[in-house]
Amino acid sequence: MRRASLIGMLTISTLIYTAGCDAVVPDDRGDLVIQAYVDAAQPLPPVRVTRTQGLSVSLSSTQDDNVDTHVLLSVDGIQYPYDRHPSEASLFVPRFRDQKVIVEPGAHFELDVESEFESAILSGQVPPVLTLKDINVLVAERPISAVFVDTLDIGLDSLNLGLNATTGFIYPVQVSIQWNATEFDGWIETRLDPLTSFSSSLIDFFLLPSQVFQEDTAALNSDGNRVWNGVYAIPVESENDPVPEHSLKITLLRGDERFARFATSRDNPARREPVSSLTGVLGFVGGVSIDSLRVTVGN
Repeated sequence: MRRASLIGMLTISTLIYTAGCDAVVPDDRGDLVIQAYVDAAQPLPPVRVTRTQGLSVSLSSTQDDNVDTHVLLSVDGIQYPYDRHPSEASLFVPRFRDQKVIVEPGAHFELDVESEFESAILSGQVPPVLTLKDINVLVAERPISAVFVDTLDIGLDSLNLGLNATTGFIYPVQVSIQWNATEFDGWIETRLDPLTSFSSSLIDFFLLPSQVFQEDTAALNSDGNRVWNGVYAIPVESENDPVPEHSLKITLLRGDERFARFATSRDNPARREPVSSLTGVLGFVGGVSIDSLRVTVGN
């Protein structure tokens, strides 16, 4: 039942050290971007180090990721050097990958990244392991009428709302998820990802296929597990059609408030990039715990 690739990243604390000569370096070199996901009870993570393009750089130009960069990850005081991936210049992996080092829940980590322009030290703590305990999927007996909005083809006359809309039918599907409760003062992100999905953001707005919330606000059941209820929908052509069989991926992620700010801002169309939890550089580095499950729903 474990593990999913991370849809999220988290930094507990950040210390940034920048060389004094940085002020005279042209802005065209861009900003440093660091990304890493330190997952509880999982092997040492890969680390991605890139750089944004300067405003004066041509859009057709390729980014030079072969800048001299050194990456070192320390977990509970033990240092693990990283090397550049042989086939992907921006990706760094543990030098001794055959050691099968597992990051323990509650471990403190520190990531040290040095490039020829600047350096950054990023530290944090890994949260307790999140474990899916139980799920319950409830499909409506009959489909209901719905309005579909094509956000790629907006017309001025549709519904008198400036939207190009059509009517159809959907099966609402309610999913109840249970996971282990802990004393960790953190946040949870839930995601319901059916293989069949809508292109209409208006329909999804009235459903609840994903959510980010403080973990201690979720209800506790009699077994001592936290509970969340979400809803997604599957479209059908007519009200007589049965619900089509489809695959559903259920993902939960445990992080803290800084991850929550990132998760709730990454889909904001008014932002050029999500809220960064780093100071002086862009990106996210942090401790998380993820669990996921894929099930088949339908007749």
